[in-house]
Amino acid sequence: MRLSGRVAVVTGSSRGIGRATVELLAAEGARVVVHCRDRIDRALEVATAVGMDRAVAVAADISREQGAERLVAATMSAFGRLDLLVNNAGVLLRESHWTAPAENWEKTLRTNVEGPWWMSKHAARVMPRDGGGAIVNVASIYGVVGSPAALSYSASKGGLIAMTTALARELAPDIRVNAVAPGNVLTDMTEEAGAGTTAMFDEQALLRRSARPDEIARAILFLGSADASYITGQTLVVDGGYGIR
Repeated sequence: MRLSGRVAVVTGSSRGIGRATVELLAAEGARVVVHCRDRIDRALEVATAVGMDRAVAVAADISREQGAERLVAATMSAFGRLDLLVNNAGVLLRESHWTAPAENWEKTLRTNVEGPWWMSKHAARVMPRDGGGAIVNVASIYGVVGSPAALSYSASKGGLIAMTTALARELAPDIRVNAVAPGNVLTDMTEEAGAGTTAMFDEQALLRRSARPDEIARAILFLGSADASYITGQTLVVDGGYGIR
């Protein structure tokens, strides 16, 4: 098992990519922290499915420093260590084009950029300094190519990609920092965006389909494990060829 003896925190892991990631990391031997913002019932459901001897559920608003600090403290209290942080929590507001209200922009950047920053700041302080610590940020192909219907989301994910590179420089050689940039993934979030969005992506992606959450989880596992021990500061695009169409 690639993560035997390791402890991982996956933010936003009560559903979608986050849940698939928790399940895969646990299957690879990790003890995991299932995080949600406020639906602790959903997080507990995931933790129970994984096994309460290997998982804990924690509710925290990680877009605020106090919430991130509390999540890291809960991890250390439960397991005594933290080896892998997956910054997965994010929002995609339906009204996010250039005429959208300012609060949409603020909420998106607070969750998608400030959240990973707060989490990385507090996680890095407790991660082992033996080169085995890792942070994986879940960005988006729209942080690379942009989307005309998701301005604040595109800006936030582009910022997260840039932050990945900067953090990799700052935390080397002790902690590796990488990102994955998925295309469209079949989750609750994309369902909320509407069937038309998925149909458009499927038509334009070279592989002619959207990703399953487990396909993104496998990329996260790779970057978070020793299989990627000589990789840092990189963004792995997992978009079915959408970005080079």
